[in-house]
Amino acid sequence: MKRPNLFVYVTLGLLVKIITLFKGQKITQKVKIKGPAIILSNHTSWFDFMYTTSAMYPHRVSYLAANKMFYDPFLGFFLRLARAIPKSLFQPDPAATLKAFKILRKNGIISVFPEGQISPYGTSLTPSFSIAKFLRKADVDVYKVIHHNAYFVNPPWSKNTFRGKIETVKALIISKEMLRTLNDQQIYDIVVEQIYHNAAQYNKEKLYEYKVRNIKNLENVIYQCPSCSYEGLVAKTYHLACPNCNLELKYDLFGRIGGYGIDELYKSQEKAMQTKILKEPDFQLSSEVKLESFRNNRVVEVGYGKLTLNRTHYIFEGIIDAKQEKLIFEVKNAPTLPSDIGINVQIYEGNQLFQFIFDDPKLPTMFVHAGEFMYQLYKKTNI
Repeated sequence: MKRPNLFVYVTLGLLVKIITLFKGQKITQKVKIKGPAIILSNHTSWFDFMYTTSAMYPHRVSYLAANKMFYDPFLGFFLRLARAIPKSLFQPDPAATLKAFKILRKNGIISVFPEGQISPYGTSLTPSFSIAKFLRKADVDVYKVIHHNAYFVNPPWSKNTFRGKIETVKALIISKEMLRTLNDQQIYDIVVEQIYHNAAQYNKEKLYEYKVRNIKNLENVIYQCPSCSYEGLVAKTYHLACPNCNLELKYDLFGRIGGYGIDELYKSQEKAMQTKILKEPDFQLSSEVKLESFRNNRVVEVGYGKLTLNRTHYIFEGIIDAKQEKLIFEVKNAPTLPSDIGINVQIYEGNQLFQFIFDDPKLPTMFVHAGEFMYQLYKKTNI
């Protein structure tokens, strides 16, 4: 496994640096980072790879990236050009780990996003515990490169850029010498604390302003009306509107919606889903879906049918590769349910991707709320 090509990296890295400066990125805390080292970043935007590259420029960084991304013709080209390391999400991947360690032995720098997915509401998600074991075995200095408010500039629910300030902090969080004295739980606790960022709370203090653009697709992150609890808010350029009670929630310069932080409304509707599940012993979610998976180095549609979530399983019944099939995934094996907002949810098993596409764009978020709570219930009852 080779480090990124020096000429390509310097050339493209300079372009990335210019783009991120235009978007509003500023390094507010600096530290000298030299290899071998691992850098950890929070993940609230599709552009976080660019913000990290810019913050590290001109140092070459090798990224651990979800193998799904390599199957995209456009994105995969640039990932391979950057010699990124494909990694299976939410399951052990010894091959990716070995490749990363080879680069570290060459005094390289490895970048990891421990959350494994982008936060849809701007607050850091819970990392997998496996990051602690990875860091301990790597036996190198560990740094953080944290991007404050990238969520407001490039929110994951929009293709628009809401131009404004992004503050990036670089700091050493665990030296190699300190790492050798810590157990896995202690390492994990430090990682969780150091990469945590709540965009809404941060900007409540900073009051940075962001150019307001069309907020279409935010209604698939925040689908429930905070006034009447109707599920089906509608995006109207700069507002979310409730068809049931006519409430209008305006998106403002500070990234708030109707005076609420997006995280507040997201957690409120998540809590409503949890209450509903607890009240209904036979609760389940079910929907017609299309199924996508890996075929011939691409993610393509391979079938269709019905996906049902109950307290113990995700069950897909339908057609796969022109044959009637039934797939069963245990909730206990899915602590998190990755999702492309308004499009799909993803289940990873046996280095294979099962990507379920919904016609109703609010359903992916509803499945995420329900599925991740089902996992929590399983843990509580099986300790």
